[in-house]
Amino acid sequence: MGYPPYYIIKNRLPQPDLNDILAAIALEQKYIEHIRDTKNEKSRKIELILKPGLEKLGFCHSVTNRNYPLFHQNCLFEVDYFNPDKGIAIEIERCNLYTKVWLALIKMLESDKIRHGLIMVPTVRVFRNKMEDSFEITYKRLRDSARNLLCHLDSLIVIGY
Repeated sequence: MGYPPYYIIKNRLPQPDLNDILAAIALEQKYIEHIRDTKNEKSRKIELILKPGLEKLGFCHSVTNRNYPLFHQNCLFEVDYFNPDKGIAIEIERCNLYTKVWLALIKMLESDKIRHGLIMVPTVRVFRNKMEDSFEITYKRLRDSARNLLCHLDSLIVIGY
């Protein structure tokens, strides 16, 4: 598996669209891995380095109801990236993975405009002073625990970085 690694939990996303997103991520591999491996860095830095490549693909960054009506009125949710023409949302998580990944999934399910959800998580991280294979763990948790939720999305893909 090349960079970035990914697991498909459910997929109806056209392969060319997925390939374009993966290519945009791969272009920034060194910087993304540097942020991943640096203590106390935020996922925001990864969001910003990916912004030019993803905008070329039609994605809007940091989407809330103020700039696109994704959620019900007065909802304060925000997604890191959203492509309104294709219904693709991307969430990038760095820490507190158990909580953040479920929140990312809830945000995707809350919008009837999001059909394809991609969640980016570190491939590995230090947790309680030991290395954890966070990418594998996240994939298995979503695969095994989100079955009934998946009927509301056409696609759910976990991407490692």
